[in-house]
Amino acid sequence: MRSLLTVLLFFISINSIAQNKKSFLRDGNKLYNDSSYNEAEMQYRKSLEKDQDYFNASFNLADAIYKQERYDEASALFNALEDNAPSKNDLAKVYHNLGNSLVKEQKLKEAINAYKNALRINPDDDDTRHNLALSTRMKQNQENQEEQKENQEEQKENQEEKKENQEEQKENQEEKKENQEENKQEMSKEAAEKMLEAIQEQEKDLQKEMQKKKVKGKKVKILKDW
Repeated sequence: MRSLLTVLLFFISINSIAQNKKSFLRDGNKLYNDSSYNEAEMQYRKSLEKDQDYFNASFNLADAIYKQERYDEASALFNALEDNAPSKNDLAKVYHNLGNSLVKEQKLKEAINAYKNALRINPDDDDTRHNLALSTRMKQNQENQEEQKENQEEQKENQEEKKENQEEQKENQEEKKENQEENKQEMSKEAAEKMLEAIQEQEKDLQKEMQKKKVKGKKVKILKDW
């Protein structure tokens, strides 16, 4: 009798746990549908406290976190569900939502791969196909913008290099001009010195001439005593 009672209590306990985790899931879903994502997250976490491997609670928790714009956390949760999906259809949903979260993180290459994985499992999913096409265009635009930015930076570098070359050329011209002026001044100084030497030579010659005249002098007339 006791063993029968123990078995009955065991099954009642299991049933109670199952009801609790599903009850928390249902409450979370109601809150999610009312856009109360934070409160829904709390209910999903309570459901997981009852059963940490409960796929539906984990999946909905990741969705609730995604709705709160905590995209990196949502991506991590969806990634963790890849090996726990109970069916291929569930796995396709995981990849689809993972792709959505990665797009929000601007990880477009990873998002494209996630959408492709979803379509390999469920090729008829039009929503996934649409998101794949959209994310592919976004990636192309992103690459074009990056290329344009690189070209602008390269153009800016070329302009700066051209400016530096012009400044260097200007400095060289100024230096050349200064050297020409210095040479001109040196030539003028040299010419002045030569001129001064010529004047000094002329003066010397003049003084010599005057000295000669002084020595010879003029003949003095002598008065005759008549």
